[in-house]
Amino acid sequence: MNLGYRPFLVGLCRITRPLRRLLKACDGVETIEFALVSIALFTLLLGVVEFGRLYWTQSELQSAAEAGARCATLVHLSAPNPASCGGTAVSDNAGVQTFTASQLLGMSVPSGDLSNFQVTAGACGNQITFSYTFHFIVSGLLPQTGIVLATTACHQT
Repeated sequence: MNLGYRPFLVGLCRITRPLRRLLKACDGVETIEFALVSIALFTLLLGVVEFGRLYWTQSELQSAAEAGARCATLVHLSAPNPASCGGTAVSDNAGVQTFTASQLLGMSVPSGDLSNFQVTAGACGNQITFSYTFHFIVSGLLPQTGIVLATTACHQT
């Protein structure tokens, strides 16, 4: 008689009964399935919202750059007198930058947050170029803190 295998088989029998009972039980399966699927679902939903907000921000930056380029054209055309853009007198590039920041509808962005702001006279007319750092709502979960969005707009004189 070989006793080396007998305790293992007895122990295995004691474990298999509860395992069979657990495999046949269906209580709470839906809760566990939802917990596993909801992680992917909420991640996808949050991604759609964040990238929609990113696209909207880029669209607003482009619209503000176009308004700023029109304002810069007015400033350069009326060099001795301050031009009026949106009811405010603008006489230099800093004024154009402030006006451009005020054109970001739905966003409260100080003009200093528009980095690398440049007004140049190009072949297409007065050209405005600037960049803005977009921060995600869930920036703590992402390894990168922000995405730099750059925009350029031209308005002919």
